[in-house]
Amino acid sequence: MRYENRQAPEGINVTKVNPLVQFLKFFIASIIVVVLIVVILQVAGGAIAKRIPFKYELQLMDTVDPQLGTTGASREMIAYLNDLAFRVGRELPVDEGISVKVHYSTEEVFNAFATIGGNLLFYRGLLNEMPHENALAMVMAHEIAHVNHRDPVASLGGGVASLIAMSMFTGMSGLAGDFFNKTYSFTGMQFTRRMEETADEAALGAVNALYGHVNGAGVLFEVMGEIKGDSEAIPDWLERFAVTHPLSNDRVSAVRILAAKNGWSSEGETTPLPADFLLWLNRD
Repeated sequence: MRYENRQAPEGINVTKVNPLVQFLKFFIASIIVVVLIVVILQVAGGAIAKRIPFKYELQLMDTVDPQLGTTGASREMIAYLNDLAFRVGRELPVDEGISVKVHYSTEEVFNAFATIGGNLLFYRGLLNEMPHENALAMVMAHEIAHVNHRDPVASLGGGVASLIAMSMFTGMSGLAGDFFNKTYSFTGMQFTRRMEETADEAALGAVNALYGHVNGAGVLFEVMGEIKGDSEAIPDWLERFAVTHPLSNDRVSAVRILAAKNGWSSEGETTPLPADFLLWLNRD
């Protein structure tokens, strides 16, 4: 028998695929996997959190005891805001077992938000821009709708589930942790915007039920556009994708569309704010 040691073909140990291309494919696939994991965990964590009885939110707030609002702020303003919340809440209506408490901050911040335990915080900077009670009622109804839909605890649950699970893989340190934080923020924006749109629709219905029309409700978003300013430097399609809330112009249009769809009148007299509202507002 004869054996022959044949010469290996030229280039047998050299890959025909550029290693940079292979790395790029792997990197893109990794990004897609991470984004999918974050989205799934946010949705799952939020869905589970919504099933937690509201009473446990109250217990958590009692345990944490955060400082909401300004100590010694106008009692008349706080009483008025809570009375408006009661009147608006009857028109949503708020689910059984859920309660709402309004806090007032004298900080010049154009904002209001809902947090767990049915707590709402209104800032003087926002209240100072309210032209009438109808606009303020729209803000109030919007935030109460968040509580009623369990949005604050859902956001908390989704964020906690994502952070805990991803920390097991990345340790939340270095580039991996930084990448995850950016990914979480990016996907969370979409999650938040859906909540905002749903809360807007519920709030508009409550305003119509309370006043018999929706005139003045859209003023809130017009004021928001003037104060915050929807950026003209960024294309609308890109800004809609990148921000946490719907654009103010989109929300004004949505008010008109919802009113027409539901047969709600867009005409009617607006209700003025209390005569001493400015006095309460400027009292530290």
